[in-house]
Amino acid sequence: MDIVRKSRTERKKEETRQKIIAVAIALFNRQGFDRTTVEQIAEEADVAKGTIFNHFPAKEAIVHEYVQMALRDTAAEAVGKLERLPDTRSRLTALLRQSLRWFAHNLKEDILEKYMVYMMQRSFAALRDQNLRSGFNNILTPLIGMGQAAGEIRGDIPAPELANRLE
Repeated sequence: MDIVRKSRTERKKEETRQKIIAVAIALFNRQGFDRTTVEQIAEEADVAKGTIFNHFPAKEAIVHEYVQMALRDTAAEAVGKLERLPDTRSRLTALLRQSLRWFAHNLKEDILEKYMVYMMQRSFAALRDQNLRSGFNNILTPLIGMGQAAGEIRGDIPAPELANRLE
């Protein structure tokens, strides 16, 4: 396997992006989404306001990226745990419960509300562009595939398509 090395500039950009996300989420959780300004995020992250907009078109996009990162980081482990459950219904139920616990633990209610509205507003565009999705379909697709293999879910629609619709 070839290891692709990022340039110093790319690494710095990613570090800045991660710092913005960490600072913003901490501020959102501490003082509320609406009471947190982009100026406050920029000041605390020690970046220019324009830098934030270079990375994120809106504050909601910061939350979206935070959720995507968490899903990317935990997807393989989540699928591994869920596939041990006896059927699709129990897998999906466990997945939804775990997701609710994660959101409750990591995001205050007002932040979750802004994130959900943001995702609904983008839902049609997300059907066309994988990068706009939450990443939840990366967990749903293998679970639905298991359900199809077991005959619990209809097999005439591809698992990725069903996962995208369910998401």
